[in-house]
Amino acid sequence: MKIICCSLLIVISLPLFAETKTCVREYTYKAGEADSKITSRAIALDQVKRILLEEIGVYLQSSIETKKEERDTSYKELTTEQVQSITAGITETKIIEERWNGETYYIKASITVDPDEVNRNIARIGADQSKLKELVDVKRKADDAFAEIERLQKELAVTKSEKDKLAKQKEYNTASNTLSASDWLRKGYNAGELKEYDNAILYFQKAIELDPKYSEAYYNLGTTYTNKGNLDKAIQCYKKAIELNPQISIVYNNMGVAYEEKGDNEKAIKCYEKAIEIDPNYSLVYFNLGISYSEKGNIDKAITSYENAIELDPKYSMAYNNLGLIYNDKGNIDKAITLYEKAIELDPKNSNAYDNLGLIYNDKGNIDKAILLFKKSIEIDPMYSMAYNDLGVVYSEKGNIDKAILLLEKAIELDPKNSTAYRNLGTVYSAKGDTEKQIEYYKRAAQLGDIDAQKWLTQNGYTW
Repeated sequence: MKIICCSLLIVISLPLFAETKTCVREYTYKAGEADSKITSRAIALDQVKRILLEEIGVYLQSSIETKKEERDTSYKELTTEQVQSITAGITETKIIEERWNGETYYIKASITVDPDEVNRNIARIGADQSKLKELVDVKRKADDAFAEIERLQKELAVTKSEKDKLAKQKEYNTASNTLSASDWLRKGYNAGELKEYDNAILYFQKAIELDPKYSEAYYNLGTTYTNKGNLDKAIQCYKKAIELNPQISIVYNNMGVAYEEKGDNEKAIKCYEKAIEIDPNYSLVYFNLGISYSEKGNIDKAITSYENAIELDPKYSMAYNNLGLIYNDKGNIDKAITLYEKAIELDPKNSNAYDNLGLIYNDKGNIDKAILLFKKSIEIDPMYSMAYNDLGVVYSEKGNIDKAILLLEKAIELDPKNSTAYRNLGTVYSAKGDTEKQIEYYKRAAQLGDIDAQKWLTQNGYTW
C-alpha cells in the first residue's frame, strides 16, 4: 500500500500564493487483445493522472520560494515519490471528457490546486510517517499493478494455448481491478480530507469490491466510520484490515482511539501497545497511550508515555501540553508552566496550550494575563468551546455577568455536549438570582454526566 524511490529531495515550505493552478491533459489508450472497455478506462485514467500529477509536482516545486528564516521550522524534506503520493491523495481529478470506440479509450482530465493549501497539506501529512508510508504504498501498489498489466500484455501476445490465455486473462483483469482500486482509495482519502464522509465510504467500498484483500481500504473505511461516530462499524473494519495485514501499526492505533471513544480504556491500551510492538518509533501511539493511562489514573505510566513521544519527536507540541496537564494536576505549577510555554514555542498555534496556561494564571490571580491567553486561544481556534467557557468564567469572577453569559452560551453553541459550560452557566444565573435557570442548566449538565451538577441537584432534592 514499485517504482524505486527517487533520490532527489524537494524542499517543501509554506509560502503564500495568490493564484490557483489548473492543469488539463488528455490521454488515448489503444486497447489490446485482453482489454475490455473497463480495463481500457482503468489504464487510460491511471495514465492521464500520472501525467497530471507529474506536471503539478513540477509546478509546485518551481513555485516554492524557501526563505532563510523558514529553513529550521516550516519545511519538510520529501522525495519526489512522496510528494506525488501525497498530492494524489489530497487533490481531485475531474474528468472533462471520455470516449470509447471499441478500439481506443480517450480521456481528458484536469487537476486544480491552490499551491499554498497543497504545500500546507504536504507538510502536515509528510510529518506523519505512518500516513506518509500508507500513501506511498498506495502509489506503489498502482505502479505494481500497471507493471503487471504491461507484463501480461506481452505474454498474451505470444501465448498460444487457450488454457494459458484464459489464465493470463484472469490475471490481467485482476491487475486492472487493483489499478482501479488504488484510484478509488485515493478518491476516498481525498473525500475524507474534505470531510465528505458519505462519499468517502462509497469510494472505499468500491475499492474493496474491486480488491477484497485491500487492507488499507478497510482501514480507511474504519477511519471514516470513526469520523462519523459509528464506532462499532469502525472497529469491525479495523479488525478486517488486521485480519488481512496484521502488521499495520496505524490500524491498531486507530482502533485504540475508537475503543477509547467507546469508553473501553483497557482495550484501547491493548491496541496502542500492539501498535508500539509493531512500530516502536511511532510517537503518536505513545501520545494516545499517555491519554489512556492518564484517564485510567496511572499517572506514572502516562508521564512515561508522553516522554517517550517527545523523545521520538522533540517537536511534539501536544505531548508537552498534555504533560503540562499532568504536572499541573500534581501541583507542580512551575513545571506545568514550563511545559505549556514549550508547547507554544514549538507550535504558536497550539490553542490548547494557551488555554491551559490561562487557567494557571487565573488560579494564580493574574486575571488580566489569563484573559489575554484565553483570547489568544480563541483567536487561533474560534471553534474551541472550552476557551469560551474559561473566558466566561473569568468574566463572571470579575462581575461582568452579561459578558460571561454570552461567552458560555457560545461555548455551548460550539459544543452542545459541553457539560462544564452548562454547569458554569447555571452558576452565573445563580449569581444573578435566577434559580429557575440555574436548575435548568444544572440539570442539562447532569444529564451530560457532570458530577458536580449531579451532586448539587441531589443535595438540593432535584432529579434530572
